[in-house]
Amino acid sequence: MILHNFLYGLIIGIGFIIPGVSGGVLATILGIYNELIERLLNFKKDIKNNLLYISPIVIGILISIFLFSKIILYLLNNKYLFISYVFIGLILGCVPYLIKEIKLKTKKNISLPFFLITFILGIILYLFQEMSKVIVSTPNVIRMSLAGVFYALGKIVPGISGASLLMLLGVYKYFLSIIANPFIINLKIIIIFIPFIITFLISAYFILKVIDYLLKNHFRYTYSAIIGFIISSILFIYPHDFNIQSLIIAILSFIISYYLSN
Repeated sequence: MILHNFLYGLIIGIGFIIPGVSGGVLATILGIYNELIERLLNFKKDIKNNLLYISPIVIGILISIFLFSKIILYLLNNKYLFISYVFIGLILGCVPYLIKEIKLKTKKNISLPFFLITFILGIILYLFQEMSKVIVSTPNVIRMSLAGVFYALGKIVPGISGASLLMLLGVYKYFLSIIANPFIINLKIIIIFIPFIITFLISAYFILKVIDYLLKNHFRYTYSAIIGFIISSILFIYPHDFNIQSLIIAILSFIISYYLSN
């Protein structure tokens, strides 16, 4: 279990870096999303087992962020078509699993209104990002505080990309440059990141509580909303280019994702 969770953490960590890809989606694909939330919120009830479960995932995420950020930057800059269709396939591959989970646990089909609400919200978020691509803002206390809230939202809610939300604030490139080059961190950068860390931790706790409540009491509506976010998140990574090779890559990634989530 420890090795598996470490590998899962490496995969989920990629979602902390790439715009359009949510760590929550990757956790959902791997089938550990619900259990991870449950263990985080009930950590004190069984500290030893929860620590054994969560620690490898967290370590994997941190290593993934620091080791793969430069690789991801390279792929985004030089192999964007390939990496885009890999993630499109992975994202779509978990949708049948989510729909099946709704049917198994509620004996009902997906809630179309909740799906449409979050799907449209995802489209609106994408349009805002497109309009803000040219904006590169100088980090300050207010902007980094908001970045912490947005990043927590994007890391926990499947289908919402924290990296894309950072783009809306104009601090994504700054954020990624620090992660890719941790040895340049100095006192000034630490001071700038303190508001981010504080708001991220506080927001993450409350968002986890809300998600846990919704999953326990409104599973069908919550998963329907998650599916809407997940499908709309494809817009963030669609490269606006297509060929047969891309289709093959997407289909293979879909099959892998479908297999993993089942």
